[in-house]
Amino acid sequence: MDKDASTYNFLRELCLREFTKLKLDKKKNKDVYVDRIKYELKILKDLNFIDYILLVWKVVVYCHENDIPLGLGRGSAAGSMVLYLLQITQVDPVKYGLIFERFVSKARAKKKVVDGVTYLDGSLMCDVDIDVCYYRRGEVLKYLESEFKGSTSKILTLNKLSGKLVMKECGKVVGGKEESEMNTVSTLIPKVFGQVMDIKEAYEEVPQFSTWCDRNPKVYKIALKLRNLIKNKGVHPSGILLSYDKMIESCPCELDSNKEPVSSFDMNWVSMFNVKLDVLGLRTVSVVHECCKILKETRQIDLKPEDIDLDDEFIYQNLSDLKNRHGLFQIEADANYEVCRKVKPKDLEELSAVLALGRPGAMQFIDQFADYTNNGVYEAIHPFFDDILKDTGGVALYQEQLMKMANKMGFTLDEAEILRRIVGKKKIKEVRKWKKKIRDKVKENRLSSEWLGSKGEVDVGDVLWQVLEDSANYSFNKSHSISYASLAAITTFLKFKYPKEFFLALLKMTRFEPDPIAEIAKVSRELPRFGIKLLSPNLLKSEMDF
Repeated sequence: MDKDASTYNFLRELCLREFTKLKLDKKKNKDVYVDRIKYELKILKDLNFIDYILLVWKVVVYCHENDIPLGLGRGSAAGSMVLYLLQITQVDPVKYGLIFERFVSKARAKKKVVDGVTYLDGSLMCDVDIDVCYYRRGEVLKYLESEFKGSTSKILTLNKLSGKLVMKECGKVVGGKEESEMNTVSTLIPKVFGQVMDIKEAYEEVPQFSTWCDRNPKVYKIALKLRNLIKNKGVHPSGILLSYDKMIESCPCELDSNKEPVSSFDMNWVSMFNVKLDVLGLRTVSVVHECCKILKETRQIDLKPEDIDLDDEFIYQNLSDLKNRHGLFQIEADANYEVCRKVKPKDLEELSAVLALGRPGAMQFIDQFADYTNNGVYEAIHPFFDDILKDTGGVALYQEQLMKMANKMGFTLDEAEILRRIVGKKKIKEVRKWKKKIRDKVKENRLSSEWLGSKGEVDVGDVLWQVLEDSANYSFNKSHSISYASLAAITTFLKFKYPKEFFLALLKMTRFEPDPIAEIAKVSRELPRFGIKLLSPNLLKSEMDF
């Protein structure tokens, strides 16, 4: 291209090249892809996000050129067709019904003008997280440091006193209690959707906890004052800050133990005037890469992760009666394993649902979804929304489904994303406004407002609102779920197709685990089930690695 070409034209040419390379022009629904690409490029251009997308692309190109393995995608970024074409993600968003507005919403991106300079609210910037090979993450960071010399830093985190910790310490220091008693008291404070409940809320909802606090009012009173105060500072595990200017000119910094700069502002502040990139080291990416490497070296099988058919029946045959779970990405977790055994996924969509269901809040729907996947039975909440919810057994499992429901009622996808956020964050004043907007849409579009079902007469608008409120605590990002389900499918294929090479890759990666011995023990317990022996070290024959 001409060296003077705009970044927009450059990005458009990149997309066109990859569109042909991926043979999307040969698809029957190629017009859907073309329209989607044009739409995304326009939005990215209008919001001045082109340079950010090209920055992420540049990092990905560096990884490809240096054989640094990457994940298939993470978070809402997998909903972008442009990112798919740039190989930043490996999940086709059109095929899986993913929504671009979940990643970038023009309606919520607000511009601020300060001293004649236009800024975008940092929290509303599009955000691309990159999963890389665990032990090569440092190379990516060094590349960024060399490309933006003096303009990068790590990001400060401020760690706060949790309710459990405050109660423990106040009980011991203020109340003179034994540690064993305070450990018991702290266990009375429950977790809600993965978050420790605030102690004031726990006092109101947990009788045993409130009884103890009433007997020890001084401890509870002081704990209330101390909770959520900043305890200490740390470093963000994956975030890297990039600045247009030299870092010392745009943000105060301090040096960590490795003499590397760390911003003195946390990520909420620094992202307002700088760019934050998240580069995460993922062990599973390393395991998959190592397994493919071993296959090529020992059996001359040239297999690449992207060549594995994610709809291969072999994968789902092994998942339908799963007994050996170690090393299977996400599935080896207790909750997901139990969901998998109940649901018995038959394709990637159902495997994605397994990962979404294995979370607090969503677990209440496991039996309902399993009944759907195993018997084809489910209860429709309303025929108007059946085409959107039928593939998840009548459950609004994904945030994208909520957006599609609102879109079907007449809202734009941008508006649907705003509505999803407002309900999720329980913004009371905004909630009232949107309730009225939904009622207006029902009248405006002359929607069939009533349906006689098992719950009596149900208004379309009321159904949408009820689903939005109920699902705020459990609906999941499908873009992320599909991406991680794809990686789970790959690990399943490798483990059961090439168990020897897969387990060897797992053993090689144990050196990066917090407790390598425990990980080796887990592998050794499964090996006999595959007819494989783990030999003891031999001083004459063994090498430094497995």
